[in-house]
Amino acid sequence: MTSKIPEFRLMCQDSAFITAFDEALSNLWPDYAPNKIKITSFNERLNSLPPSIKFDLVVSPANSYGRLDGGFDHAISRTFSPQDDYHAITRAAQLVLYDKWRGFAPPGTCTLVEFPENLKNNDRGCKWVALCPTMREPENANWNREVVYECVWSLLCQVEGYNRRSSEQIRTVLMAPLAAGIGKVSKERWAAQTVTAMRHFVEAVERPEKWSSLQWDSIEKICDEVSETWKDN
Repeated sequence: MTSKIPEFRLMCQDSAFITAFDEALSNLWPDYAPNKIKITSFNERLNSLPPSIKFDLVVSPANSYGRLDGGFDHAISRTFSPQDDYHAITRAAQLVLYDKWRGFAPPGTCTLVEFPENLKNNDRGCKWVALCPTMREPENANWNREVVYECVWSLLCQVEGYNRRSSEQIRTVLMAPLAAGIGKVSKERWAAQTVTAMRHFVEAVERPEKWSSLQWDSIEKICDEVSETWKDN
């Protein structure tokens, strides 16, 4: 049942984030199995990824207004926009955001943006960017205690939902740590919320009888597990 969930390629330029993720995976999802959701980590920058690493979609930890011109978003624009048109990805993103959100995507949401046709012929095979704003504008996001969980959950919903509806599949996703740069979210909180969102989503897919009819005891357990990710982080 999890065949529509994409494979994740987790790119961390700081190896400490990979360590934090591996620890969270071991502690928070002890029965994790790659056949449910495959996750591969890379200690690289976008411009130094080996040429063999391909992906269908790249995740933008964007601001709510879809400007891809700072931090990892800057790397996305530099990589996938034409050299003489740096803002090509931003324009495509903002057109979709205006149509869906009238220009403002609330933090914690996810919006899939298909590349314009002239940008799809790239070395990575990437055709999509997922806008997952962790903040309205570049700022400290620590106050928004569960925004990483919400973004990862929303991303999974959008991609898995697209794959269920479409014959063309989004099979591989490249994602860097969310809100961990200017957002100042700790690597421990980022890792714990990413793993918890993935675990909950896999369970939701595998157990529709539970997640399509949630009762308060289950809801309280889910909420407690999410809140545990930020209490000490």
